[in-house]
Amino acid sequence: MKRYLYTITLMMLLLMVPRQEAWAASVIEVGTKLEETIKVIPRSPFYLDYQDGKTRLHDPSNQSTVVIDFPGNLTTHSSGDEGSYGGVRSWIASLDRQEWIAVPQYDQPLIRVQRDGTTSRIDSLESPHRADLVSYDASRDVMLWRDSYKNEWALTDLKGTVKRTYPLISGQRLILGTNLDELIAFNTSDKSITHLSLETGEELGKTTFPNESLSIDFESKTDRLFMKGSNHLYVYDFATRTIQTLNLNRQIHYDITSLVYHDGLYYGVTFDDSMVTIDLTENRITETSLRTRNTNSEFDLIENGYFVQDDQWLLPIERFGQKPKEMYTWLKATGNSEEGHTWLNHAYQLMATITTVNGTEHKVPVAELPTDVTQVESAQPFAEGYTIPSFDQLFSAKVSFAMLDHWKSYKPVKQLPLQIDTSFEYGAVGEITGMTAPNATVYLSCEKASFATCSSPVQADETGRFTLSSGIIEGNQTIELYVSDAWDYRQATEASVKKKFILGQPVINNPTKVLTDTRIEGVSIQTEPHAKVEVRQLNSKTAFEVREVQADEHGVAQLTTYRSDQPWSYRIFFRVLGQERPYEMVYVTKDYPMPSFTWTKLPKTGDTTITVYNDKLDPMLAVSRNGRAESAKRLTKGLNVITLKEPLREGQTIKLVASFRPELTQTLEKKVTSDTPKVLTVKDVLLTSTSATFTLAHDPNTDINFISNGVVLYTRVVGTNRYHISAKPGTTVMIESSYGSKKKTLTYKLPSATIPSVTLTDEQTKRVGKTLPNATVTLKNGSKVIATTKSNASGSYTLTFSRPRAGTKLYFEAKSGIHRDAKSVVVKSGIRPTISTGTIRSTTKSVAVRTNVPYGTLYVYNGSKLVAKKSIGSTTTNLYIGTQRRGTKLTFKVVTPANRTNQTTKSVY
Repeated sequence: MKRYLYTITLMMLLLMVPRQEAWAASVIEVGTKLEETIKVIPRSPFYLDYQDGKTRLHDPSNQSTVVIDFPGNLTTHSSGDEGSYGGVRSWIASLDRQEWIAVPQYDQPLIRVQRDGTTSRIDSLESPHRADLVSYDASRDVMLWRDSYKNEWALTDLKGTVKRTYPLISGQRLILGTNLDELIAFNTSDKSITHLSLETGEELGKTTFPNESLSIDFESKTDRLFMKGSNHLYVYDFATRTIQTLNLNRQIHYDITSLVYHDGLYYGVTFDDSMVTIDLTENRITETSLRTRNTNSEFDLIENGYFVQDDQWLLPIERFGQKPKEMYTWLKATGNSEEGHTWLNHAYQLMATITTVNGTEHKVPVAELPTDVTQVESAQPFAEGYTIPSFDQLFSAKVSFAMLDHWKSYKPVKQLPLQIDTSFEYGAVGEITGMTAPNATVYLSCEKASFATCSSPVQADETGRFTLSSGIIEGNQTIELYVSDAWDYRQATEASVKKKFILGQPVINNPTKVLTDTRIEGVSIQTEPHAKVEVRQLNSKTAFEVREVQADEHGVAQLTTYRSDQPWSYRIFFRVLGQERPYEMVYVTKDYPMPSFTWTKLPKTGDTTITVYNDKLDPMLAVSRNGRAESAKRLTKGLNVITLKEPLREGQTIKLVASFRPELTQTLEKKVTSDTPKVLTVKDVLLTSTSATFTLAHDPNTDINFISNGVVLYTRVVGTNRYHISAKPGTTVMIESSYGSKKKTLTYKLPSATIPSVTLTDEQTKRVGKTLPNATVTLKNGSKVIATTKSNASGSYTLTFSRPRAGTKLYFEAKSGIHRDAKSVVVKSGIRPTISTGTIRSTTKSVAVRTNVPYGTLYVYNGSKLVAKKSIGSTTTNLYIGTQRRGTKLTFKVVTPANRTNQTTKSVY
């Protein structure tokens, strides 16, 4: 029937109003403004109004209106002229939708109202106080009462005869089914729904529902119970005894105050004035706000497809989305008038922008709105079509449309010129220049002001030229520029047209390389040599600096440097001048950079230093070896050498940690590896009878081993690259130089030789001995050579020299190629000589004289007469004395070169 009413209304509009009004009515649903304010009877197709002292009953779906044969006003809770019954406390519709009952305020009989307007009285259930009527169905002759005095529920017929009672249990509610002869017990304590036979009272079945706090609504037409939880809506079907769960999707924050079923959908109005649409077939819930800004409206629902606003406007429920929700009015320029203000000497048309509940905005000439619900009040007369050729005085106009109205004042504004010279082709700009009226104020507004404010106006000079300078006006937005004599553009008496410019999103195909971007380092970029760069530094939204810098001969441009007064974070916008490029941005958020250093040489076995290259300020470097601290040093920019405690060994882990702070740390870690040694030669070999001392040329910090017959010899380092081992002359040794597992070897055979020790006394002037074969033999006193000779092939030599003093330190050396027999000799004092002979007879001509030294001179005396004299060459010397008389006493005397003497006297037998 509602579709029928709507079709009639639309046809009437088409016949009575211009085509534009018919279009407006088709897209905007204003419904019908009723003659009087009304009262909706809950869960019914009826509403009431009161006119000319009569209460009328309306059924909009049947287009029926009847006068109720009751003398009082049944639409209100209280009535000034009907004091006998005190007004109506509640309105309860029969579940068969054919009648309803008005419950008076006081202990008066209930007023039963039929669809045709006839009434009768029903006595309340007395107990002894009046019980509360909860629900009833006239067609089944049953009424459900709640008796708080007796603490029970009661089922009666329409005459009041009690059929059955049930105890009143806390948390339990009884519901009379519409399409089932059942009574439903809904219990929030044990979360159960129990079906009871209306005829016998026996239990027919029991169902449980979710254990959470719920708000309950009963739609009686389809026998469904709606239970709203925090995240879900649970719908219980009395007939099937099943629960359907719908996700609220963060909707329906407030309780539903009215709920009806129409054409397969459920419609509900919430406490916060929203319309909820529930589609059980699609399992979908939609919530739409009905609330109008700055207006407190009331909404109610009528079964069979209607809803009511403010107790006076009746609208079809399926078109609630087209209901006007907000409206504002304005003047639209006609002809060649500029947009922005109502300018002097321009023509305008009165317009309305109407926003419907579904969010659609309709800009409609007021002349095209339906005339029956539109009213215009204005101090300025309008021409046909609500147009105004021109005006030069302020005036106000109020437009009322359906349940909305809007009042606005309009004033004429003198138009000022505005010319913009700046190009916005490349997105963001730093400043805007142009021309306007002399000394006029230019305003700028932006959609986005993420980095810098753009709200500060600027005044043009006497010629009208102006420059709007901001930290940056970012791209990817629309900006507006206008001239006005008032900060609020709407209050201006002189202004320009607002000019809009779209700043595109800058596209940078080859971004400039940023070299540094921290507070301490400053911001630097790589560009062309000697290029000039515009720099805009944003320290805050309102504080900025603009400067021009020039790159050096390498193309490095230092855009900022460290200053203690800089903020901890700031943005830099820059562009290379002379190039058609947009601004680029660097956001400085860190005070120090991440350290950046590299190995210049990987750690190798034998290294005593580590060398790294640092290119970021001066971080602290910590060196550890196998997890233990080794060294620490603050790096300088460039090459850095770190000295280690001892040479590196293969397999050790070297970890380098450079940091400014714990969160700004760079770590390098390497295992020590080895390279094969490159150098191993024998430079010198010092030999003794039991040992050899090698002087080697080899790579630095290698491990040196000597091996003979597969046995590693004990090696003692006696100097730089000098190694002492126990090895006799003629021994073959293998010399091994190694970096970890990488080795270089050399097999070497010591020369065969007899190398005795050398002793000298102050008695000697000659040394006969053995040494290296074919060697040059020298004896030195300091640097002075005092004797030299050459050994033969067997190593024998004889050295002749002046008799040295006792205590003198001499140096003996025999050198053959790289082999040496060298030793220091301290000249000792000679021993006191001894002398002895055998028996001497008168017939003896030669005597064997024995001495303890192989040197010196022998003298034989007979008294004072020298008998014989001979040099000593060995410890036994044969001396010719001739024959001597028996009894002669001979004296034998030995004298050494150092004049040490001894003598003995022998008698001749």
